[in-house]
Amino acid sequence: MQIGSPTSALPITPTQKSGSGLPANTPVTGNIQPEKPFIRELAESFDPKNMSYKESMDLANALMKAGEGDLSSAFLPPPLLKVNSDGSVSDMKGTPEGDAKMNAKFNMFGVLEARIDFNKSMNISTNLLEDSYSFLEKIQAARNTPSINEYT
Repeated sequence: MQIGSPTSALPITPTQKSGSGLPANTPVTGNIQPEKPFIRELAESFDPKNMSYKESMDLANALMKAGEGDLSSAFLPPPLLKVNSDGSVSDMKGTPEGDAKMNAKFNMFGVLEARIDFNKSMNISTNLLEDSYSFLEKIQAARNTPSINEYT
């Protein structure tokens, strides 16, 4: 009595493919341009040595959208709160005074260095701030080097 069939002993060979591996509905064009790297995009949008709190907020938002929530927290601007003469606190967001503060320029490297020094003096971890500083250095390097376009 025969249990197996004679075809079960045949060798398995890979399927031969021809043409492109793209699905049939995908149009193919010769003008495909890759997306700019994230660091390059950021480098073109602001200067870490001369940025405003508005740009700092935009950077924090971009990092959050890119999935870098921890890193983004180092770039969040301080809250725009004003203590009134009666001791109450009011939000200055959207006011001329608040807008002036948000547009004031500063050196983000200096801000991070000061925060790192403060945290060290208080025995608080500086890992996140140091990672943020390193990230800013990458942005600064991207600002100072020309972009390479492989497709031209």
